[in-house]
Amino acid sequence: MRKGYKIALFLLIAIPLFILTGCGSSTTDSTTGSVPEKAHLSTQLDITADGEGSFTIKNESPVEAVLEMSSGQQIEFQLLNKANAIIYTYSANKLFIQEKQEKKLQPREEWKIPLNLAEELAGVPAGSYTLVVWSTAEGLNEQKEEVAYELLKSPGKLVVQTQEVTFTGLVDPHSIEVKNLDGGIEVMQLSEVAMPQFENLEEGTQLIIEYVEENGQKFIQTTYPAE
Repeated sequence: MRKGYKIALFLLIAIPLFILTGCGSSTTDSTTGSVPEKAHLSTQLDITADGEGSFTIKNESPVEAVLEMSSGQQIEFQLLNKANAIIYTYSANKLFIQEKQEKKLQPREEWKIPLNLAEELAGVPAGSYTLVVWSTAEGLNEQKEEVAYELLKSPGKLVVQTQEVTFTGLVDPHSIEVKNLDGGIEVMQLSEVAMPQFENLEEGTQLIIEYVEENGQKFIQTTYPAE
């Protein structure tokens, strides 16, 4: 009888322990957190009649969005000419705080960033360009906005002109000799942007050049093949 009593007592103790262990495992699985809703952000580039512009980031979702930048630079933009050559890059002549930055946007909130184009592009010749702008925030740096941009002539601003020529050779690293459509020979100066375009160019190549004229000299800004 004593042996049977011990077996019964063991079963009475073991069964409740098994039940408690099963309940604990079930509770752990049920408390696993759900994945939070991902914020959706839209971007927009606006240009006003006077040539100024702004870049807007909007949180389109019902949850808070957190923008993370690797430095103090919030946006980047570039100005491209008709040949898609980069004429101006916003960050090229600037220094930014090298610390991570964070910007929080509440649901439906907008962040409007002025571009200050009149000041930024003061040294760029007047002409027709493409303006490309994007945010430096993680996940948005490939979401680029672009628009045709007309840089108007103003006092002291040079005007971009075009001319079809035949390249006849380098005069020196900073200037070239070309033949114009009338058969005349001209010497033109090269801007820093244009210099690489003539490093391996064959003599006799026909080109469309974009240039500005200053103090009686033509300064080439860029080139593209003549059709």
